Amino acid sequence: MTREEFLSRWNARLTECTRLGILVDGERFCSEVLTDFDAVIRAEDERVLSLADASEVSGYSSDHLRRLYRQGALPGERRGRRLLFKSADLPRKPKAERVAASNRYDPVADARRIMARLAQPPRPRE
Repeated sequence: MTREEFLSRWNARLTECTRLGILVDGERFCSEVLTDFDAVIRAEDERVLSLADASEVSGYSSDHLRRLYRQGALPGERRGRRLLFKSADLPRKPKAERVAASNRYDPVADARRIMARLAQPPRPRE
């Protein structure tokens, strides 16, 4: 089950319950939602990714993932010249490192810094 199928199914059920005024057994309801959510997670973990996609998902560079594969530290599969990985097998770089490593220009943050500087009174020259 994909994320989209999960959302579609439970949104349809919500609409139906609302329309009909259905009251449900909370335990059975939660159990069914969690079963479907577990199916979504398993499907995503089994997803096979190319080297470029694996790099994007993990936060590590393609070269690093290729090196881990050659060293035997990361299971993967070769199909011709392509290197493929299962999503569940990928290492995950902590998100804080991903943000710091991106070094992307943020125009909003830049504008805020400029506005903060302009709002400060000028310093007297000595």
